[in-house]
Amino acid sequence: MRRSISTMLTTLLLCAAILPAAAQSQTAPISLNPYAANQHRANQIRPFNLAYLAYQGYLKDQGIPSNGVLIDAIASGSITAQDIIQAAVKTNRLPEQILNDQGYRHNLEDQLQGFTQD
Repeated sequence: MRRSISTMLTTLLLCAAILPAAAQSQTAPISLNPYAANQHRANQIRPFNLAYLAYQGYLKDQGIPSNGVLIDAIASGSITAQDIIQAAVKTNRLPEQILNDQGYRHNLEDQLQGFTQD
């Protein structure tokens, strides 16, 4: 029991340290690896991180609520993964091409559904 609590706290602390840096990243070098097909750009926020950025309020200026209000909005369908992606594109946290990336959207939807499950 103590070990699982310790692991959970360590994970939360790591997320708290990583997410603000990820929220501020806006440019990154282009990969020169010719074998990396479909490689995400280094500055592209992963769906997991984008979900938590939205939850923490980094997209409030684009009309995405935070915390419990976000969870309620996701559960009611008034906020979708596509809304969060559009907000992230507007703030230059994601490249515009992500708007048409169905795989990214599905992964973000999975992350958001995790917020609404007990």
